[in-house]
Amino acid sequence: MELMLKPKPPFDFDLTAKHMYVLPPSNYSGGVYVRAMKLSSGKVVRLSISSEGTVERPQLAVLIESDSEMGEADQREITEKVTFMFSLQEDLEEFYPLIEEDPVLKYAKEDLYGLKIQTTPAFFEGMIIGFCSQWVSFSRAVKMMDKLIERFGERKERDYLFPSPEALAEATISELKECGLGFRAERVKWLSTQVAEEEVDLEGLISLPDEQVREQLKKIKWVGPWTAEAMLLWRLKRPDAFPIDVWSAKVFRAFYPQIRDRSPEEIKGFATKRWGKQRGLAFYYLMCDRENLSKKFGVSLR
Repeated sequence: MELMLKPKPPFDFDLTAKHMYVLPPSNYSGGVYVRAMKLSSGKVVRLSISSEGTVERPQLAVLIESDSEMGEADQREITEKVTFMFSLQEDLEEFYPLIEEDPVLKYAKEDLYGLKIQTTPAFFEGMIIGFCSQWVSFSRAVKMMDKLIERFGERKERDYLFPSPEALAEATISELKECGLGFRAERVKWLSTQVAEEEVDLEGLISLPDEQVREQLKKIKWVGPWTAEAMLLWRLKRPDAFPIDVWSAKVFRAFYPQIRDRSPEEIKGFATKRWGKQRGLAFYYLMCDRENLSKKFGVSLR
């Protein structure tokens, strides 16, 4: 069966689907985003999502493949998950006027018009990805995720599901390390156990205000201020989040001479004054378009 969804314009599905990264078990090729997942009913579905509209009049087609019949509750859950994953109802109308006069981001708007933040269907998955991405290159993180999914994820014909908290909780530290996780194995094991035993309710954080989410996340072992801020932006799509670190601070300094000697905390203050509660989207657009912008401005990011 097929669902038709109408995102808030402007919305560019291609840009949104491939920024920043497409991580396993998702795949994006030829304009089609493919993802297998298990619904709360226990039914497994394979979703093939593609655009059938334009940036100003967007429309998404969601092809659902499953061995089980899809009831109204299943269709509603799929709609909610896809809407959340691709920020279909997020509004860019407040953000774009803020950057139209910005000497840098006005060009990012031209390059990335209609881009919204893409994320994982479940917060748990986002946290595991976050742990696996700590202190490692992107290519190595992808290899870790591939091995983790193939070993502990449920397989459905040609697709794998992201491993459940229970599956990763049952894994030994040694088995997780065999997937290349190194010191991250302990973190993945611990968080998975906490979620599986309902000691940590990650999904319950989604409805909380930003500051409460920050505080609750920082109570989780191995989650510091930066990880909490990153989860707020990349996993919960909160436009006020600003996960500045040493590397992203260098990017901001490269494009804005007035903060060239400023600390990350001072750069955060600069962003707050300049973009207010839309500073997270400013961060996202600058990070996503940094290579194009560096060529345009003749700036080195090395």
